[in-house]
Amino acid sequence: MRCIAQESNWGTILPMNTQYISHLETNTFQTKYRAQFITITEDVQKAIEKSGVTTGTITIQTHHTTAGLWVNENEKNLIGPSEELGYESDIRKVLDAFASPMDEYGHNDIADVRNEGGKRNTHLCEPDENGVIQECINGHAHAHALMIHPSITLIVSEGKWLKGKWQELMLVELDHDRERTVSFLVQGV
Repeated sequence: MRCIAQESNWGTILPMNTQYISHLETNTFQTKYRAQFITITEDVQKAIEKSGVTTGTITIQTHHTTAGLWVNENEKNLIGPSEELGYESDIRKVLDAFASPMDEYGHNDIADVRNEGGKRNTHLCEPDENGVIQECINGHAHAHALMIHPSITLIVSEGKWLKGKWQELMLVELDHDRERTVSFLVQGV
């Protein structure tokens, strides 16, 4: 039997016997520097195509507390890289004005053998043989994550991300160079 969607004043009404699809995949991306914006729009579209979903949603989520996702223009003065521009990109300027890497953060005051009175004694890496804990000094990156969130949900229509002309999805490195994991969950019919 062929399923045909019907239009109404409330949008598209799908028949009850339409098959629901859920597709999950995970990708990794190598970042190079703090405040790097990596366009992953093509990865979003590939995940949608693999899923077979024509109408539904795609949720994209990082597996990290110091990386996020952002929908906006991929425009050099907006996102950089500042090192190539020769001046601070607009978003890096905004992020650093909100939480400067030069400020002091209790998160960065690690309690270990070198600093027994340190403020932070939870969520730490294992100490080395000398009792030293190698932790990132990244309180600013965690604060930046208040502005650039770890997940986003987008609409899928006619097998594509329903997006505006200039919209791109970007993975944002808020800390330093490292491998980042991102999952794509496509759901719909």
